[in-house]
Amino acid sequence: MARWFHNRPSEKCDDTEIKVANKLRRLSKRWTIRWGFYYVDNKGIRREGDFLIFDPMHGLLVLEVKGDRFRQFAPTGRWEGDPEKDKDHPLYQLDQEYDGVLKALEQTEPGWRPVAKALCLPNEVIPEGQKSWQGIPREMIVDGRDLERFDSIFARFFGEEPPRDIQKHREVFLETYGKGGRPEEIKHFIDHNEILFRKQLTRQYQLLDILEGNQQLFIEGGAGTGKTWNAVEKAVRLAEKDEGAQVLLLCYNIALSRFLRDLVSRRTLERGTIMVYQWEELAHHLLGACGMESGAPPAEASREDKLRYYDQELPALLLECVREAEFADRLPRFDALVVDEAQDHDTAFPDAVGNNNTKGECGWWSIYIALLREGTKAPIALFYDTAQRPPFRGRGGFDARLIAGQLSQPAFARLPHALRYTQPIYDFLQTLKSPGTEGLVAQLSEPDDLPEGPEVITVDLKEAGTEEVRAEVTRIIASWVEIGYCLPEDVLILHTRTELKSSVLGACETIAGLPLVEYGTPPEDGKKAIRHLSINRAKGLDALAVIMVGAEPFQKIRKVDNQYTYFMGASRAKQLLAIVHGPAATAR
Repeated sequence: MARWFHNRPSEKCDDTEIKVANKLRRLSKRWTIRWGFYYVDNKGIRREGDFLIFDPMHGLLVLEVKGDRFRQFAPTGRWEGDPEKDKDHPLYQLDQEYDGVLKALEQTEPGWRPVAKALCLPNEVIPEGQKSWQGIPREMIVDGRDLERFDSIFARFFGEEPPRDIQKHREVFLETYGKGGRPEEIKHFIDHNEILFRKQLTRQYQLLDILEGNQQLFIEGGAGTGKTWNAVEKAVRLAEKDEGAQVLLLCYNIALSRFLRDLVSRRTLERGTIMVYQWEELAHHLLGACGMESGAPPAEASREDKLRYYDQELPALLLECVREAEFADRLPRFDALVVDEAQDHDTAFPDAVGNNNTKGECGWWSIYIALLREGTKAPIALFYDTAQRPPFRGRGGFDARLIAGQLSQPAFARLPHALRYTQPIYDFLQTLKSPGTEGLVAQLSEPDDLPEGPEVITVDLKEAGTEEVRAEVTRIIASWVEIGYCLPEDVLILHTRTELKSSVLGACETIAGLPLVEYGTPPEDGKKAIRHLSINRAKGLDALAVIMVGAEPFQKIRKVDNQYTYFMGASRAKQLLAIVHGPAATAR
């Protein structure tokens, strides 16, 4: 992969440039690319250019990207696609960039050559043999077809004689343009990526538009496809429908329920209500409404006692709640049901609970549907990914078809693309192939325009103790902050143990000078803090920056459960990912 340097202000990093960057990522490691650079035009004004592409076999190409509409209206001489009425001719603009780059290189090393220039039109394909395009010579243009074969057409912009001193050319280019941008400029780039993620994820709402006439939806999607965002959007639409409705928005894990509540709180409903519940919260709410004691085992209870309670005793109590007529008026009722990460809710109970073969029984879903005023005819939307069901819980515990068989008009659809990752993180996730991640990797589907971002960091601390791991995590955070990638409070630390004190970080109260608090727990007095959480409780969450600690290097992991856990932790990161491999825990 080519070496990249980024320096693109957020307001200048548009979708067309991202498309070009994605194509350029295919170039080999001999290439060096600067995305975003400053130059001074002939009026002394500091302006921004798009790409500088350096191949030591040929030279440096100044590449200016032009977007969707690229036409000149002859009577006025103005070009479309730019708000400036007196827009310069594209070749004049390119000449200004070219001259500015030459001046900068001259200051580093007089006489440095060769340098060439071109306009990039990624959305155009110029017919073979055509000599010009909108009055611009064809030899000055890189079109969409050229981007697919960029390494083979690159030489045409240069003379036949290759540079005499390849190493010197590389040094001069790196000295002039290989330095990182200012932290505030890089922060602009990272912030703009977040805007692009939001646009891409909300663009998926078009699927909800298409399926608007369907009462009951089963929407499948892999990691990063936007299931959670679509679930919240669907809940909002159902709540605001007609005169307003009461919607139950349900999920499996506690951290995701906190995240869902936060997302819902940011939406202003014109009518209706959305109640967010984690499944166990809902169970205890139902038992309380019926005047029953939960009887939940204490934290120190054995694993066998806990399994017996949650798999057998609790379901039996809840089935009694929803079936007995005496409790009918005590239960909460809802008009619609939306479930995120639906694959974690079993569609059958253990045989000890009974009724698995009874018509209309569908595990936990029988309880949820019983809370709906219209039962199996009520609006329902399930968002799920069977590959994200933990191996230790069994892949056969959830069957969407069983639920659909109870409903009046189910419709199935799929969210096709991973949209919340930068290209480096997406590429890294693609390498995590193993028996425990086969389904997860298969579900990843790449769109054409994933944004650029920092490379994934992996650090191996084989024999390190707690202090060494803490120091390495602190160093990574400090480096990210210094470069301008993020703020400390943007970081989510994921560990492989349920309790932080049992993790490789130990009983750590601060990291990188800030309090370390569990995700969803507000820090004291509203102070800034770095969040942490166990990987197994982070499903459905994401963060701009993630540092994962305590896992073995992926290639050495043999247990299927641990392979799955590794992928799930890494896939929580959107733009920054660091993995500190080392001992799994300081305490058992």
